[in-house]
Amino acid sequence: MKLDWIAGKGAIVTGGASGIGRGIALEAGKAGAKVIVADLNAEMGQETVEMIEAEGGQALFIPTDVTDSRSLEAFLTQAAAYAPVCYLANSVGLQTYGTVDTTSEADWDRTIAVNLKGMFLATKAILPLIRANGGGGIVHISSIQGKRCQKNVLAYSTSKGAVIAMTRSMGIDHAAEGIYINCICPGSIDTPMLRYGAGEHGPVDEVIAEWGRNHPIGRVGQPEEVAKTTLFLWSPDSNFIVGQALEVDGGLGSVIF
Repeated sequence: MKLDWIAGKGAIVTGGASGIGRGIALEAGKAGAKVIVADLNAEMGQETVEMIEAEGGQALFIPTDVTDSRSLEAFLTQAAAYAPVCYLANSVGLQTYGTVDTTSEADWDRTIAVNLKGMFLATKAILPLIRANGGGGIVHISSIQGKRCQKNVLAYSTSKGAVIAMTRSMGIDHAAEGIYINCICPGSIDTPMLRYGAGEHGPVDEVIAEWGRNHPIGRVGQPEEVAKTTLFLWSPDSNFIVGQALEVDGGLGSVIF
């Protein structure tokens, strides 16, 4: 359904080639946004664009490395020419397993670079566009593991906890400009990343079903459930929500892991 407040405006989704990012891109396209997909995976990024267009939406894929400020500079030129950018969803991320003993320095650096620095750089680059277009919304995708941690995810949990702190700081810095910044902490969401992790523990569908039973709702979530929450946090209806970390987790964060 087209929504007046977003129709024709630019909505950037980093990590939009798959998973939660793709879900956000699809929902934004249905709402009438001109979606700009930023990702390193050109094949899947273009596939997201084609899916949006098949539903009657408008979208553009721009290959982008959010950990590289030079790549983001080139991205900005194309994005600004395509649409008046008012919205950003930072969904790029990777899952890393390990304890302090088993996490290599290279894995630590890569996880922090993608999950934290990438969101910082993307926001730093794109926020001036949002400001110039009269304000809008930014949503970072964190994780319930940024608040409550299971074992063997040191680098991942650290990065996601830092995203929550970064969101709080950005939120209070820019709310008076009409730029509303929040983050979402999903529970287990059925994405390629979750399926990769499940495969490390056994048959994928069986493991995902087991993980689903850990959620009070009795199942894992779907990308569109995070996507619809993202659109709410972008919308004028949520403008009194500033710098918050909203749990979209089927109740997982309210129980002991």
